[in-house]
Amino acid sequence: MKKLLALALLTVSLGACAQPTAPTKQTSQETTTTAKVEQTITVNVKKDGEPISGSPFTLTFKDGDKLLTVMKEQMQIVEKDGFVSSINGIEQEPANQKYWLFDVNGEMSPVGANQVDLKQGDVIDWKLEAFKQ
Repeated sequence: MKKLLALALLTVSLGACAQPTAPTKQTSQETTTTAKVEQTITVNVKKDGEPISGSPFTLTFKDGDKLLTVMKEQMQIVEKDGFVSSINGIEQEPANQKYWLFDVNGEMSPVGANQVDLKQGDVIDWKLEAFKQ
């Protein structure tokens, strides 16, 4: 019995002398990136049915960018209140009732270029043509 008591005391003593191990702390640090992924659109620009110099254009954008902003950053655009009057030096012709009109993915845009939210792979077709009501 003495041996058993001595063994128990020895075990307790050794346990008390041992270095306590610090509990492992698992910290998961999730890195949230605010960097936006760069994407591309294709912009075709035609005057009287013919592509202008450099067309089609491949423009880059990030999520949340608007068409007009992207075009102004990467092309020569003159606009007022969201209405484009000149693209790469080619002006509208009000006397001939020719204005810049555009389609997004084959559909006439119901909003101005300053309101068009871009998506990867969009195809924008700008045409300088007579406005037909």
